[in-house]
Amino acid sequence: MKFSRIIMIFAAVMVLASISMADEKPWFDMKGCAFCKNLTTDPDLMKNMTWDHYDISNGVMAVTCVTPAYKESYQKAMSAMQQVGEEMQKGKTDVPMCGHCQAYGGLMQAGAKFDYVPAKVADIMIITSDKPEVQTMIKKFGQRNREEMAKMEAAEKTKN
Repeated sequence: MKFSRIIMIFAAVMVLASISMADEKPWFDMKGCAFCKNLTTDPDLMKNMTWDHYDISNGVMAVTCVTPAYKESYQKAMSAMQQVGEEMQKGKTDVPMCGHCQAYGGLMQAGAKFDYVPAKVADIMIITSDKPEVQTMIKKFGQRNREEMAKMEAAEKTKN
């Protein structure tokens, strides 16, 4: 077995372990996660956006639509999230993350490819890989997002 194949298997195991560890904490944590909390700076933003995940042949496509009146709030939240990511790239390690953001980082570590397409009516994130084991991880991530979003939406409806 080639050394690079061993490394890929090890990386896949580590990512699966990080996704499993993500199960121990909330999948989305809008108060405690350094990334997600930025989505609640404007208390009406999340009520005015949708975030859907669709399986594609080699990964997942996430489509985010925002009501035009909240596009500026959304852009501010995305910029703040990007800033957190840049701090991490510079070596900051004490960044609290929810299960989703931890798993997202795990996909990055596994070598998943992320393509971002900002469009007039939606923002599209395409997460893909040529490696079957990473594709499986990506699709598991997308499925978990669909399940957790449905739970969040149901909880929101019971509040109202």
